[in-house]
Amino acid sequence: MNQALAKQHELRAATGSLRILLAEGDGELRRLLSQALERDGHQVVSVRDGGALLEELAATIVERTRPQFDLVICEQGLPGIQGMTVLSGLRARDNEIRFVLICADPVMQERARRLGGVVLDQPVDAEAVRGAVRLATFAGGESKQGSEPTF
Repeated sequence: MNQALAKQHELRAATGSLRILLAEGDGELRRLLSQALERDGHQVVSVRDGGALLEELAATIVERTRPQFDLVICEQGLPGIQGMTVLSGLRARDNEIRFVLICADPVMQERARRLGGVVLDQPVDAEAVRGAVRLATFAGGESKQGSEPTF
């Protein structure tokens, strides 16, 4: 990440306003979470499937003038791609973007934690997602192995 983008991330984190990519297949839940995060002052780009998620991530890489995302919130069962696949792919390319995985599978939860992801057990609500955003922001996206955030 170049210095200008790093400073952009630091400024948004310091002001509490993040650029968040929210990937959730359930339309009603996606709308609810997006509204809650926007009320908290975040800029939210919401997508409903893996294709749209990958397009948004790729666009920030290809279009240098487009602002980067500070955080990705993704459900494990996203139509078109599993959330863990996205997190693994980002880490394999040394991309340390903060990542929240919404997942009920304990094995996937542990894998996500080992890759520095914050895990939310299903079902989720707006308050749980807000807590995960705070944890990902202030902990640099890393949760301790074996620990589960409590909200």
